[in-house]
Amino acid sequence: MVSAAGEEPAVFQVMLADPVAPDAVPQPYEVVALSDADGSPTGYQLAIHVNVCSEGLCRMVHVTLAWDALGFYQRLDCLSDTPLTRRQHEPFTPDDYRKLDRILRNRESALGRLPLQALVDKQPVDLDGWSGATPQFVAESVVEGAAFTTWTLWRWANGQIVPQLRAATVQRATPEFVRRLLRSENQRKVGFALRHLLDPQRIGSRLVDDALRAVENTGQAEYVAMALDYAIGAGGDQRRLHDRLIALMARLDDQTNRPLLEYFAAQPELPFETLDALSGILEHLSYFQVHRLLLLLEKQRVTATVEANVARLLDHENFSIARRAYEHLQKQSSDSGTQRQLAAFRDRNRDRL
Repeated sequence: MVSAAGEEPAVFQVMLADPVAPDAVPQPYEVVALSDADGSPTGYQLAIHVNVCSEGLCRMVHVTLAWDALGFYQRLDCLSDTPLTRRQHEPFTPDDYRKLDRILRNRESALGRLPLQALVDKQPVDLDGWSGATPQFVAESVVEGAAFTTWTLWRWANGQIVPQLRAATVQRATPEFVRRLLRSENQRKVGFALRHLLDPQRIGSRLVDDALRAVENTGQAEYVAMALDYAIGAGGDQRRLHDRLIALMARLDDQTNRPLLEYFAAQPELPFETLDALSGILEHLSYFQVHRLLLLLEKQRVTATVEANVARLLDHENFSIARRAYEHLQKQSSDSGTQRQLAAFRDRNRDRL
């Protein structure tokens, strides 16, 4: 076996307890770590030879499990002379393998919540060498006649090894690997990069743009907060950071925008350039976002540019936004030109104020 780089893949140890005997002392297992040509992690493989039931009535399982770099199960391989078997030691059919593969890919399977003994009740039906029957609500979550095998392999594929594989990826991650995850259309990859890999101490500020772009289509305020924390921790020019964040705010919805609004609202004093830029995006925002920004601007020093940008909202097609701007300017403005605009707005909308 060789990696994509043409070198022998790395091997490291993990400590795992047998799911069938969880109280037993964890044992060391060797995991093969695969990489691509630039050294970025691509996945992991583990060969196991295990029992799938505690009574010793089931045939030993000999398989190799594979995961991607994020610790998600990818496939199961076994040799032709040691196939998986179901009741009466009948070899799995191609359909059995396909169903097993679907089950192992399901991280939310009921098998993750059920103990092994929950797979049987007292009905006298032979199942995987055990006298019992699979409860009805579990039947669709296992391969027929191979409930124990399915349960055990699901635990190997999705259990205690997963955080250890992810920790290995965090240690092996290169900046280019993180960038590829952030630029992916796969939200799972984007989320993994944001949660686990954006470390300013290791990758500096080089991925700030990628991180902020990555959160645009997630629709998750949590991810925006993570990208923001990284951008702040990476340091650099504050003005440029503010420009990046304000440009992002103009494209996000109310819920996703929340961490950015809270960040600016928490600043005791913002530079004039930042205030001007914030007021410059008001016409592109929803009522809620306009309201929050106007509250922020009320606590800051007013500039002529800010006042002019807010005054433009008096002609906004959304009357709620126009009225909110009117209320703000009534309290904030002393400019004669703005006062004339307010008077004209009041005359046009006397029956709506």
